[in-house]
Amino acid sequence: MATSRTPTLVLASVLTIAAAFGQGWVGQGRVNRPNGDTLDGAPTAAADDGGQTWVAWIGRYGDTSLLWSRWCDTCWEPQRGVGRSAPGVRCYRPDLAFSEQGRAWLVWDNAYENHNDDIAACYWDGSQWTPQQQVNRPDSTDLDFAPKVGCGGGQVWCVWYGGPTDMSPYSVYASRWNDDIGRWEPETQVSPSDSTYHWWCDVAVDSQGTPHVVWCNSDRRLICYSFYDGSGWVGPIPVNDTVLVGAPSWAAPRIAIDHTGVMHVSYTGVARGATGRDIFYTRNDGSGWARSVRVSQDTARNYNEWYSDIAADRPDNVWVVWDRQGEGTDQFRVYASHNDGRLWSTEQRLDNDSAYYDGIPVVCLDSLGCPWVLWEGMPCGTPTNGDVFFNRFLETDIAEAKPAPVPRAVRLRCAALQSGPGLDVSYDLAEAAQVRLALYDGAGRCRAVLADGHMPEGMHTVRCRRLLAPGAYLCRLQAGGQSEVNKVVLLGH
Repeated sequence: MATSRTPTLVLASVLTIAAAFGQGWVGQGRVNRPNGDTLDGAPTAAADDGGQTWVAWIGRYGDTSLLWSRWCDTCWEPQRGVGRSAPGVRCYRPDLAFSEQGRAWLVWDNAYENHNDDIAACYWDGSQWTPQQQVNRPDSTDLDFAPKVGCGGGQVWCVWYGGPTDMSPYSVYASRWNDDIGRWEPETQVSPSDSTYHWWCDVAVDSQGTPHVVWCNSDRRLICYSFYDGSGWVGPIPVNDTVLVGAPSWAAPRIAIDHTGVMHVSYTGVARGATGRDIFYTRNDGSGWARSVRVSQDTARNYNEWYSDIAADRPDNVWVVWDRQGEGTDQFRVYASHNDGRLWSTEQRLDNDSAYYDGIPVVCLDSLGCPWVLWEGMPCGTPTNGDVFFNRFLETDIAEAKPAPVPRAVRLRCAALQSGPGLDVSYDLAEAAQVRLALYDGAGRCRAVLADGHMPEGMHTVRCRRLLAPGAYLCRLQAGGQSEVNKVVLLGH
C-alpha cells in the first residue's frame, strides 16, 4: 500500500530575543494620501505574523469610505479601498485583528440614511478583501455601534454595543465566526438585562479560544469583565474599585492578553477627589484584577484624558497610549507610556507641535515587541478635514544591544503514518516554552490541535490521528512568542 509522504520541513526560528537599548520614537508621519478636503480618521492597526503593520481607517476614496494600507519596509503602500460602499452608507469605527491562519479580520459599523446602524465584517483572503457580511441580527429599529474583533485559539469573536433608536439603555453583544458554514453565529447578549447603560466594549481571545470582554457601565461607574465558558457568559465581574477610581460615561476600556495569558486593561477613570479624567491600568494574572494604577502623569489633573489603547506581548512589555484634551492651543495631544512589569515610564508625547486635534490613538506591537501608534488629526478650525498619522518605536543603537544566545533551530518535521492519511509531527524547542501546534486545511480551517501547553526543551513528537483527505495543509507552530508556518502536502494512500 502506498503511503502519504511529505518532505522534512525546517523552521529557522530564534526563541530568544535580545534586550534593546537606545530605543526611541522616530517622529510623526502620515499614513493616508493628503487630500485637503476629506475627513480621514478613526484608524485601527494590527501586525501580521511577519510583523508587518496593517492600518484601516474611514475616509473617502473613489467609491468606498473604508480604506487600508500596509507598511512596506520604509513607507506605507498606496491607500486602497475595502470593497465598495453602498450609496447612502458611511462606514465608522473599524477594528482590525489577525487570526492564526494569517487572515486579517476587519469589522466596522455601517450607518444608513434611515439612522439605523449595523455591524459588518470581512477578511483578507491573501489577495483581496472578501465581500462584507452582516454580523448582528438584521433589524430596522436598533443601533449597533463600535465593534471590536479578537482572534485566538482558532476562534474569531466580534463584540459591539447597541440598543433601540430611542437611546434607551444599551447592551453589549457578541458573535463568533463559524468557519465550517462561513457565517457569523447568532448574536448573544454579554451584559445583563437591566436599565443601566452597558457600552464601549472590547474583546481579546486567549490561546484556548476563550473570548474575554470588557465594557463600561456608566450608571454604576464600573468597568465590567466577562468571559465565555462554552455554554454562557460568566460575569459581569468588576474590574475597578469605584471607591478609588470610578468609570465616567465615556470610559472606553481596552483589553489585551499577552503570550503568557496575563490580561491587561486600560480605561478612562476619575479618581476619588479628582475633577479631571485620567488613564488607569489593571491586570489579571489569574488571581483576580489588581488594584488600578494611574498611567497618565498630569499631576495637577488640569486636563482630561479621553481614549486609550493597550498592547502587550509579555508581562514586562506593556504599552498604553491615550489622548489629552486642553493642553496648549492644539486641543488634543497623543501620549504613550511603557510598563516593565513593575513601573510605568515617564509619558512621552508622540504628535508634533502643529495646531491639530490629535486623538483616538491605537497601538499594536510588531514582531520585536516595538509599538506602532496611529491616530487621527484635524487642523484646528477645519472639522471637515483630517488625516491619519503614526509614530513608531525603534531600536536606535543596535550596537549596544546585548547579544542573545544562539539557540539551535526550531525544526518541524512531518512524516506520514504507515497506514491511513495521518501525520507524525516533530518539533524541537531551544528552551521550554508555551506551545501551540495546529493543522489547518487549505481553506484556513483548523483541522486538529496537536499540542497546546507548556513544553520542556528538546525534541517532541505528536501523532495526528484524524483522518485527513489528500491535499495541502498548513502546520503552524507557536512557541515562546514566535510563530512558524509550513506547508504540508498529503498524497493519496
